[in-house]
Amino acid sequence: MSEIARSRLAWLFVVLVITTGVVLFQGGSPAVASDDHDEARALRHAGNIVPLSELMQRPELAGRRVLEAKLEREHGSLVYELELLDDAGRVEERYYDAVTGKLMQEKRED
Repeated sequence: MSEIARSRLAWLFVVLVITTGVVLFQGGSPAVASDDHDEARALRHAGNIVPLSELMQRPELAGRRVLEAKLEREHGSLVYELELLDDAGRVEERYYDAVTGKLMQEKRED
């Protein structure tokens, strides 16, 4: 194989890798996020889960800033995973049963 052919093949590979990355990271992510959001909204409207806004009004969450909130399926159950920042600047994660609103677990990050 000539040097020119190798060079063209190498550039073709680079273009293919970049194109695949763009398609995977730009094209796939919004659809998945939208599907998750739609599912969470449908569950909330049907009364199957506690609204996140209601959960955040609890006294134990007062004064905490939400850094991230996710609704996930874990071991067949719907769980809210909250990443919170307290007044002292510490980050903690709390896991709530999304159906009952019961605190399941809490972890502090150091």
